[in-house]
Parts: sequence; C-alpha cells; structure tokens
Amino acid sequence: MKKAAAFASAIVLVSCAPVDEPSKSVAAVEPAVKVIGEAKGCLSAGSIQNTQVRGDGVIDFTVTGGKVYRNYLANGCPVLRNGDAITYEVKGGTLCSGEIVYELDNYSGGFDRGPACGLGDFVPVEYANKVSDAPMIMGE
Repeated sequence: MKKAAAFASAIVLVSCAPVDEPSKSVAAVEPAVKVIGEAKGCLSAGSIQNTQVRGDGVIDFTVTGGKVYRNYLANGCPVLRNGDAITYEVKGGTLCSGEIVYELDNYSGGFDRGPACGLGDFVPVEYANKVSDAPMIMGE
C-alpha cells in the first residue's frame, strides 16, 4: 500500500512539473524582427502574396502592401527547414490559427504533401534590418 501511495505521489508531482515549450521569441529567428502590433488569429487568403519558411516551426507570410506576419507553428515543426516550400488548404477565404500546413516534398519531379503542422497566431512584424533582409535583385 505504501508503494502505491508513493507511486501516486510521484505521478502527481510529474504532472505538475513545467513542460519545456519551444521558444517563441520573435527575435530568436533569422532574420530578426520586431513586433509592430497585436497578433491575429486569421489572414485573408487572398491577401497572402508570399510565404517564407524560416526554420523549425516559423513561417513569414507577406500580404498585400508588404506587411509581414510571422507565424510560430503551434507545436513547432522539426521537418520544416529554412527555405522549404509549404502548401495549405483555404476554407472560407481565410487561413487561421489551428489550420494545417504541409511541407511540400519534391519526388522525381512531382510534388507530394509531407508532414502536417498546425498554424499558430499571425504576429505582425517588421524586419529589424530592412536593407540586408530585402529580397536580392538579380545581377547584384
């Protein structure tokens, strides 16, 4: 009986232990950014002009007008690497937190959906160094 009580106490202690969560520091991912407003739960799919995977669990969405929203995927996404392509389905004209993005794999000249990852909130950001983070122009 004492062993059962000790075991139950250990379970309670473990269940109260802090859980390591992925770092969601906006500036921790390159290129560095600063937050310029409140996070949004959804983006209008028609306004998304470009997506850029920045690494494990981080995607930048550029919308009409050049505004950038950084998305920290809800549970990270270790399969995503800087520069990977993604795909997603749009329902109702918006892309929202909790919806799924897929890594896009290129096999033998064809594309297949890779592992799925859930979106987090869309955080409006501005690149810290606008000159060096600007897209390169051919010939430069």
